[in-house]
Amino acid sequence: MKKIFLLILVLLSIPTLFAQDVSEGVYVKKTNESQFNLLKSRNEFTIDHISEQGFELYGPVGTSQFLKFNNIEFEFLKKIPVTIAATYPSPEEIELELKSLTSKYSSISKMFSIGNSVKKRSLWVIKISKNVGVNDHRPEFKYIANMHGDEIVGRELMVRFIKDLLSQYGKDQQITNLIDRAQIYIMPSMNPDGAANKNRGNANSIDLNRNFPDFSTNDNKDTTLGRQPETQAVMNWQTQRNFKLSANFHGGAEVVNYPWDTSASKFPEQDYLKELSLEYAGLTPYIAMSSTFKNGITNGYAWYEVNGGMQDWSLYYKKDLQLTIELSNPKWPEYDKIDFYYQENKIALLNLIQRVL
Repeated sequence: MKKIFLLILVLLSIPTLFAQDVSEGVYVKKTNESQFNLLKSRNEFTIDHISEQGFELYGPVGTSQFLKFNNIEFEFLKKIPVTIAATYPSPEEIELELKSLTSKYSSISKMFSIGNSVKKRSLWVIKISKNVGVNDHRPEFKYIANMHGDEIVGRELMVRFIKDLLSQYGKDQQITNLIDRAQIYIMPSMNPDGAANKNRGNANSIDLNRNFPDFSTNDNKDTTLGRQPETQAVMNWQTQRNFKLSANFHGGAEVVNYPWDTSASKFPEQDYLKELSLEYAGLTPYIAMSSTFKNGITNGYAWYEVNGGMQDWSLYYKKDLQLTIELSNPKWPEYDKIDFYYQENKIALLNLIQRVL
């Protein structure tokens, strides 16, 4: 038994450059303080979605054995039912739909790839703007969804949102004004391989939202070297642009999260981002009515620490004010629930873009 445990420790301690392996995912029930501190102290573990009941824990192969050895109670995360998963479009079907939309509305939209995933799927971005082929002085805004492959609601909302923006241009006053005055970029899926496999990580089982440079850790150089291809693509793309405001979408909770995630310190724009968080949550009824988060918002670090997250990287290194929006408690709900989430979020989605003007 001692030899097995030593082997587990060795496997869990193998360093990976800027990479958080999430091959195993479990739900840890309430722990005592020493057990929680043990898990938090080990860099190979990712703690996520802390609540009064417990938290998700991700790590490399051997994570569950480590927990058993330390008498930490857990259960494996449930797989997405095949019957539910089958009702969702594949990444390839999403691609075809987006190509059809941008072809139909080519005067105000264009579709382009910023790179490829591990499995060589294109990482598609849709730009929506009047004079779409021109890069000018108009403010730049972006939405990114589905960076965790098993958190699918954001991808589906973005496809619906793109449809509405394009089809309502010239008909809806607010949408027309936004497209005329801003340059809107939407990335429905940062992790198409993860979405195809219904896994949190990419095809290398790496958590993309722990894979960015982080000013508060030793991984504090703003370089793409050694990072995952999806992370590199977003970093390179953002370096070429001048985004002023953005949001990224997740699942597993219902709350609007504002920076920092990685530090308890306050930054000059924090009050403004808190104001934007309150505004988004207030326009999204089911988030505003949260019984877990006051007014439906939280400071990231006050909830739980995230190192290597895209939100903090965008703000610290690129001066792009970014929110993280947790859209739904179920990460992969029944498909017929997607329209509910979209209708509840639509006004807030438009309003946040309005803020960039």
